[in-house]
Amino acid sequence: MAKKRLSGKNIDQLLVHYRNERRRLTYQLDLVKSAIADLKTHQAEEGAAERTARAAAEGKVKRGPGRPRKTDAEKAASKAGRPAKRERKVRPLNAWDTAVINTITNSGRLLPKEEILEQVGRWAAKNQPKLSDAEVEAFLTRTLQKLSGKKKLLGTHHSGLRRGYHYGLIDWFFQSSGKLRRQHYDRLVLSPEEKKG
Repeated sequence: MAKKRLSGKNIDQLLVHYRNERRRLTYQLDLVKSAIADLKTHQAEEGAAERTARAAAEGKVKRGPGRPRKTDAEKAASKAGRPAKRERKVRPLNAWDTAVINTITNSGRLLPKEEILEQVGRWAAKNQPKLSDAEVEAFLTRTLQKLSGKKKLLGTHHSGLRRGYHYGLIDWFFQSSGKLRRQHYDRLVLSPEEKKG
């Protein structure tokens, strides 16, 4: 079916007709809104007066529809939301933890994992000789992650000049940002030549 083209005059007439229709409908809408508002205020006034008169006559307040509200005692007993996270007891440091912390404390420097592995490897050879080198490295990795993560006893510094982190005591780092304090930069040794000199 072909579309019928409208002339400019017809379009103008249609626009005028629709605008008039819209004006008439908005006027009716305003009338209906004001009538509703008047009825609501009238109903609220009558309802309030009627309820107070009824309550005074009966002596007790009539219960409305629905479930009764909880009292304050019941509200305090049950809290909404996720239950509180279970508090874990602070566990003492194990032998691996103390070995790593003693290694860093005795050296007085920020140590990379390789140097800690050398010294802790010697400690493990004495105290736990059945462990292989791979197991010792796995234990050390877990210990370093635990001490620098959850326990927050070690801080980490990434120099960018070599791969991996340098580990040091948490006192050598800022508490807020976790960055190495300026006065402890001398504890950072990047090459073996600096360590000897």
